[in-house]
Amino acid sequence: MATTELVEPRNTARAAFRSGSLSRPASFWFVGTLYAVFLMASTAPSPMYAIYQQRWHFTTTVLTEVFAVYAVAILLALLLFGSLSDHIGRRPVLLAALAVEIVAVLVLAAAPDVGWLYVGRALQGLATGVATSAISAALLDFQRPGSNHGPLINSVAAGFGMAVGSLLAGALVEFAPGPTLTSYLLLILGFVIAIPIVLAMPETVARRSALREVLRPQRPTVPTGKGAAFALMATTLLAAWIVGGMFMSLGPSVAKGLVSGNPYLVGGLTVAVLAGFGGLAQLVLSGWAARRVVRIGAPLMIVGLAGVATSAIEDGAAVFFVSSAVLGIGWGLMFMGGFRMLIGLAAAEHRAGTSALIYVVAYLSAGVPSVALGFLSTTFGLVTATVVFAVTAAFFAAIAALSTLIRH
Repeated sequence: MATTELVEPRNTARAAFRSGSLSRPASFWFVGTLYAVFLMASTAPSPMYAIYQQRWHFTTTVLTEVFAVYAVAILLALLLFGSLSDHIGRRPVLLAALAVEIVAVLVLAAAPDVGWLYVGRALQGLATGVATSAISAALLDFQRPGSNHGPLINSVAAGFGMAVGSLLAGALVEFAPGPTLTSYLLLILGFVIAIPIVLAMPETVARRSALREVLRPQRPTVPTGKGAAFALMATTLLAAWIVGGMFMSLGPSVAKGLVSGNPYLVGGLTVAVLAGFGGLAQLVLSGWAARRVVRIGAPLMIVGLAGVATSAIEDGAAVFFVSSAVLGIGWGLMFMGGFRMLIGLAAAEHRAGTSALIYVVAYLSAGVPSVALGFLSTTFGLVTATVVFAVTAAFFAAIAALSTLIRH
């Protein structure tokens, strides 16, 4: 079986970086920015879902299914192609992801009915999943030796990318011509511009494997002898990703019902507040220990969820957005701390399998509950679905806080 050899820049820089005119620091910041743009594209449709519903008359259940398709596609991409860039190189994988993403955004821009939304979001999920694994590895390749900036930029770029994408799309839908077209055209332009910059990046993978050797699913594995601890700590992901899935699918609809003017801008602001405050919290508190982060994030999430549920019942817009900010801080801390706790359970030789299992839990936590909430919303109303969502996520957040008390 062929092996992957990552070349250390300090020792054999000329071999590893023989191609590409972009410097290592410039490549590091570009890759982080590219990840943010991919995540901008992931939340850009959120403010448009209300327009699509009015145009094609589909239920809230269908809306959440469109979001779930994206989450499942990311999961499949990570499991099937998560290690691909370790074998054939970062640049080829990123170029392929950019090509698929451009096709996906074109499909979304030209969608004539809701069926095309499923196709576009599925393609977008595949592209984002493939790009995520390659970008995460590239950030480690290009980070300054001895630093831990790669994982930090990875998480912060995701939070701010989702925030900017949702807010910008909401503003363009509200004020620009072509409400379901302008955002997509700008995203396509950004991805096209990224192609020559990817080509200018240094390639850090020196040895390449045959394609048949690398197209193997990554088998999710539970750390040996730590199944119970993993299950308890996984509630951090359940709590965080239930919140993320709900806000990116139903959040704009909840906010639109609370505010009378500029509904699409408000819808975009909903996701932006959650993701923006989450990314900011991760940036500021990145040096804190994982258990401490979860112990702070859990009560913040519970308080924020209680406020969101109250605002839905009482029709309080101000309470909703303040609570969303508090919830966003807790959400960002819960995900950051939970991921560190879970990956810390695995032995070094099994981290890839444990990472795969973490992503399985995360994206299923985003996709499956969002569909269930869509069904509840269609059957019993949006307020009832919001309250159920808040209680469920708060329950898992409370268990997550208790999981930090595990010592063995």
